[in-house]
Amino acid sequence: MKQKKSKGLITSELFRISRLSMEASELVLPVIRDKNLKYQVEQQQEAYRATAARAAEILRKSGIKPAEQSLFLGRVMRGSIKADTSWNKSTPHIAQIAIHCTDAAMQDLTRTMNRSADDGTESRKLAEEFLKTGQRDVDLLKQYL
Repeated sequence: MKQKKSKGLITSELFRISRLSMEASELVLPVIRDKNLKYQVEQQQEAYRATAARAAEILRKSGIKPAEQSLFLGRVMRGSIKADTSWNKSTPHIAQIAIHCTDAAMQDLTRTMNRSADDGTESRKLAEEFLKTGQRDVDLLKQYL
């Protein structure tokens, strides 16, 4: 079992950050006023949903149950986003939050990839796609600053 857990490290992290990112985008979407930014965040949300589904499928094929998000972490993130958007709903501020969240997810995934032995696997390829898409999203979000 320990070997399976080690092999699923990248996929588990990818599942975790995709789910967190989906929830973060769900929280921020209702306060976005700019139609173009809203569309961009919706596109990111759909990519997170697809990545989470693919990661869950890979984990299940490996005999690993995808871990659910910690309730505490979810509450902290919800509170942080609500507090951050309650006082400033401007487009640049929302874009800055989205950039920060995407960047943090990419950093977490990169650290996990550097620690993992999942070289050349479907998991690593999916993670590399996530990082490439994340960087493209950050570049697109910068136009709203």
